[in-house]
Amino acid sequence: MYDEEEVRRELCNMVVMHEYPLAIVDHIGFRRYSKALNHTFKMISRNTPKKDIIKIFEYEKSKTMKLLGSTKSKVAITTDMWTSQNQKRGFIAITAHWIDNSWALQSRILRYSFLAYVLLIKII
Repeated sequence: MYDEEEVRRELCNMVVMHEYPLAIVDHIGFRRYSKALNHTFKMISRNTPKKDIIKIFEYEKSKTMKLLGSTKSKVAITTDMWTSQNQKRGFIAITAHWIDNSWALQSRILRYSFLAYVLLIKII
């Protein structure tokens, strides 16, 4: 059964997972493919996945903050920085690591961003 909410959620997951531009919903090929999968598919503007992704981010952020606030163990913060050869972009990630009450290692990315390659060279 076709579920429009699930389709929007999976579209957002695809955009985030593969770092597709929000404008993918404007691409003719994507629109034709989507209609071929289900002719009742209601095409959305790029603002819709943008709003949906921000909602997902805010929800996951609040879950992570509650989790970190409730932990009794110490939290280690690590950073990682790398460059993409083919895209000429630099990336930075800040990650929190801790042991939960079940003695399982937990890790959550707190911040992830990319910088222009030129800026990254100046930092290094």
